[in-house]
Amino acid sequence: MDDYDKSLAEINLYKEAGGVSFVDAQPFGCGRMIENLFSASKETGVNIISCTGFHKTIFFENPDWLSSQTQDSLTDIFIKEVTDGIEINDRTLAKAGVIKCAATPGEQNADATYAKLFHAAAATANQTGAPVMIHMDPGADALPIIRLFDDYDVAPNRLTFCHLDRARYDFGYHEELASFGVSLEYDTIHRLKYHDDDKELKLIEHMTERGFADKIMLSLDTTNERLKSYGAGFGLDFLLTDFRYSLEDRLGSAAVNQFMVTNPAAFLAF
Repeated sequence: MDDYDKSLAEINLYKEAGGVSFVDAQPFGCGRMIENLFSASKETGVNIISCTGFHKTIFFENPDWLSSQTQDSLTDIFIKEVTDGIEINDRTLAKAGVIKCAATPGEQNADATYAKLFHAAAATANQTGAPVMIHMDPGADALPIIRLFDDYDVAPNRLTFCHLDRARYDFGYHEELASFGVSLEYDTIHRLKYHDDDKELKLIEHMTERGFADKIMLSLDTTNERLKSYGAGFGLDFLLTDFRYSLEDRLGSAAVNQFMVTNPAAFLAF
């Protein structure tokens, strides 16, 4: 999504559908394009919450630099982006509002680079209070991550686990995680190569019926191939139009407002 004008048009489609804010989940060192995010937010009036933290190491633009960093140096960078602002070309822009992490099977403990990244993220959450969103690969387990953050006195309600609606489509596992107090960010919406929207709606309906409506947030996990302004048949507005209407038919407008407004507001506040 590297065409500024197309991305700007997409944000305006989202705004026209009622969108006020969204989180951009690309973190430090992984092509965040913070100047474009900053300009697009000012130009459209839509709040864009940017991330510090880390994605999977294969996405880092400078893996040698990453290898040279210590846990403490990474912690200092992450904290500064939250408390002072994100620097680009000797200019400090807006502060990061979320800490991003990425989990692959076993690597948060076994791989030295992932270990220092996770500990740096946890230390940052401890010292700033910023919320944490965790990308989950298939096979990655959320329970050790909850324990790691607990060791840093980061409460479960400051964590949200992403993509488990496709990475681990297991109702019992989702209930177990939500019972700890973490949030689940469901974003396999209209990603038909994984499953259809009816399957997604069944999961959301199940979790709501089990009393976990306050633990659900929604997104699209979108790519340029899934944006109207880049040539796709739908875009960011799909979440606030087609999918929203389907949710309201099943669960009512109050539940949908909780998923899209109340829960994200509580999670993002610090």
